Amino acid sequence: MLFSLLVAHFDQGLHSLVMHHAGLAYLVIFTVVLLQIGVLPFFFLPSNPFLFVCGTLCAAGDLSLTAILPILWLAAWLGSQSGYHLGKTVGHTFFVKHLGWPKPEQLEKTRHFYDKYGTVGLLFSNYLPVIRTLAPFVAGMTRMRWSAFIKSTGIGAVIWVLGCVMAGYFFGNIPIVQRHLGLFVLGGLALVIVIFLVNRLFKIFKKR
Repeated sequence: MLFSLLVAHFDQGLHSLVMHHAGLAYLVIFTVVLLQIGVLPFFFLPSNPFLFVCGTLCAAGDLSLTAILPILWLAAWLGSQSGYHLGKTVGHTFFVKHLGWPKPEQLEKTRHFYDKYGTVGLLFSNYLPVIRTLAPFVAGMTRMRWSAFIKSTGIGAVIWVLGCVMAGYFFGNIPIVQRHLGLFVLGGLALVIVIFLVNRLFKIFKKR
């Protein structure tokens, strides 16, 4: 009952959970984020708005901001590591060895792509539904460099958690934000990506 309420009406369900079982709420929040990133079948669990609501509850004093930030970061980072290792073991064995997909040459191309661009992609993949679950799994299946994966997912988790939670903390009670939360989240992500790309282009032209 609680699980279905959190999935279908997570804003009401999370608020109710915090009001009646404050201590349990942190464990449930940790589990929801860990599962949605780390285990493929749970890709449907709430994500960006879920963290946004956590920030709103922190602003209201129902949750501790200093507690929720590290809890969410750890859940996101561990979820990525779980997805990577599942992809490297189960995914590689099932898809590559038994189903023969992708083909060796395709797998090699994907591996090179992840080695070259995966570090940047993983910085922002948590903002994107389904992609946040698939990206670590595919990174593991293609055997992306472990050191690069750890670094990217660690920084990416910081960007995601701070972005969503602090947005909820400062803007969660504004009606227009509540009605168009998805657009605001995607708009914020687009702004971050544009700033990042502009900075990269500036460095490239500066070297010339």
